Amino acid sequence: MKSKKNIYIIILLFLTLTTFIILGTYYYISSKQENLLNSIYNTTHINIVKTTQNLIKDKQNTTLAIALALAKNDSLYKFMQTQDYEKLDYKKISAEIKEHTKYKDVWIQIVDKNGKSIYRSWTDLKGDNLLFRKDLKNTLTNQNVSTSISVALFNLTLKARTPIFDYNNNFLGALEVITHFNSISKDLKENNIDCLVITDKKYRKILKYPYTNIFIDDYYIANKNANLDLVNYVKNNNVEKYINIPNFIVENGYLISNFILYDKNNEKLAYIINFMDLNNIDLQIVKSFKVQIIMVSVIALIIIFFSFLIYLYSSHLKEIKSQENKKQSILDSQSNIIVITNGEEIIDANKKLYDFFKDASNLEEFKKNYVCICNTFIDMDNEFYIIKKDYAGKNWAEYVLSNEDKNFKVAIKNSNDKITHFSLKASMINNENYIIATFTDITKEVEQIEKDKEKDRLLYQQSKIAAIADTLKNIAHQWRQPLSVISTIASGMKIQKELNSLNNEDFNNSCNIIIDNTQRLSNTIENFTNFFNKDDSIVRFSFVESIKNTINFFDSIFEKNSIKCIFTYDNDMILDCNKNDFSQAILNILDNSVYALIENKQEDERYIFIDFTNKILQIKDTGNGIDEKLLSKILEPYFTTKHQAFGVGLGLYVVQEFFVKNLAYKIDIKNVTFDYENKEYSGTNFIIDFN
Repeated sequence: MKSKKNIYIIILLFLTLTTFIILGTYYYISSKQENLLNSIYNTTHINIVKTTQNLIKDKQNTTLAIALALAKNDSLYKFMQTQDYEKLDYKKISAEIKEHTKYKDVWIQIVDKNGKSIYRSWTDLKGDNLLFRKDLKNTLTNQNVSTSISVALFNLTLKARTPIFDYNNNFLGALEVITHFNSISKDLKENNIDCLVITDKKYRKILKYPYTNIFIDDYYIANKNANLDLVNYVKNNNVEKYINIPNFIVENGYLISNFILYDKNNEKLAYIINFMDLNNIDLQIVKSFKVQIIMVSVIALIIIFFSFLIYLYSSHLKEIKSQENKKQSILDSQSNIIVITNGEEIIDANKKLYDFFKDASNLEEFKKNYVCICNTFIDMDNEFYIIKKDYAGKNWAEYVLSNEDKNFKVAIKNSNDKITHFSLKASMINNENYIIATFTDITKEVEQIEKDKEKDRLLYQQSKIAAIADTLKNIAHQWRQPLSVISTIASGMKIQKELNSLNNEDFNNSCNIIIDNTQRLSNTIENFTNFFNKDDSIVRFSFVESIKNTINFFDSIFEKNSIKCIFTYDNDMILDCNKNDFSQAILNILDNSVYALIENKQEDERYIFIDFTNKILQIKDTGNGIDEKLLSKILEPYFTTKHQAFGVGLGLYVVQEFFVKNLAYKIDIKNVTFDYENKEYSGTNFIIDFN
């Protein structure tokens, strides 16, 4: 009863702690998340301000560069000296700038030394006196280069002015280049920022010819490419609210940031209201923070949970026997060999260890004979077989422990001097610097794998023998016609000889025909002998030549089954591998296409297209393709769509093994539909990428 009461108390205590941790985590995340969001939003606002400042500065510098370049012009000096202002034409330059740069509205104005506008590239308006403009008046008075941002008759613009001097250094006036905020708005958009450039309402009366003609009450929108949805949003929510934002606000899914433009007298000139979609702000740190806190809480709960379990478990064990006896009992009850070690010597083990090593009946005897179990490991010349050596500063046990995702093995000789294979896993004992190594006997599995490999090798040989047998059948078919011709001619010559009607001309013609046909027979045997050359060495050979040889080898098969094979290529390449294996792999692909064409297509629709372009080989047929559900399995061993009499499922597996595993090239198989000679076909496309 007392034990049950203690259990209930522990459970209640655990539930209380769990509730406290969950509630504490929730309130901590809520509080910290708000601070993190404000920090991220403030950083984003600062970046937006810096970006806006840099874009304005770049635009001013570009505007000044254009002005300086245009002011150095002989024709300009001449026309101003002769007051032949009608010949001034900068519209073409503005158009070229618009065409070749991102600045689509560059205006050019010429002002004489008295402040009178004598030319404007964007309008025919001229002759008005501009000395009311302090920035322009300063340039004319001091005859210096200057830039400014100001509101004038047409728009809020960026201006650059440079004085015009002739070759005698006579002051003629000033050239002014005027640009707008459209390209700045566009650049901000490329940074995922929508903006409204809003001119202060005190300039409403100055804007006699508003360029954009977009207003929110008395506030003029200066960027022509302004988002009209945002214009209406600001208008409906009181423009004063947004131009008076001290830094930023978060509203309607946007981070809204205010950037104020001041004139040289430090008076407010305009406001650039920037809108950044919250989806474009990287909040990964907030998500990571939440995940980390939740994970810490989960880990804490797990730790607490297991702590209670361990406590309960320990209490229960104490009622039965001491913990040490229980541990040994558990170890001895395992079916695998379990060793507790530090990697250098054995600390403890279960009974299965002594059952395997017959020369030791207890731990002391084992340590006397071997010290560490690692001294019995056999080197199998395989990276997954562990041996006693230094693994980058770690011993064997530490190395296995630090690579839990890998399937390590060891090989040990038993008392009968036979190698036994074990799967090796490692774990750490809580609060101790010891490692638990578990050895699971997998000898049967390893032997089975070796048997399967031998089976694969035999089946591979069977596949090659079957291919040779098929080829021999076709060679026999190809031999029948020449042999028949030779037999017929020889018989005819014999009859003619008996009848004394064989003249020299007929005799010579018959002999020539017999020689031609025997040559065909010889060529067929030669092709067969060369193609199945048993040379296993690695050689350098021509890709195109090898493909052509394979096609020639298939000539009799193609001819017998009315298959037309078309080979095209752009360039040749040199391969460095086993030539016979390469030819065998290509033969297997062609063999599958031949089978598909014979099974699925009439004789006048049987085509195989071999194309080698940009180092990509495509072997495409018109055999109606493969069931999409089977495409992913087509390269697996023992998988075949053919009747049992035609294949064992290793043909394309051999192709996969040779090109992918041996040569590290890429293979893909697709069903395709294509046109050839104005007729649509469907089939399988086997693709090998040699890049």
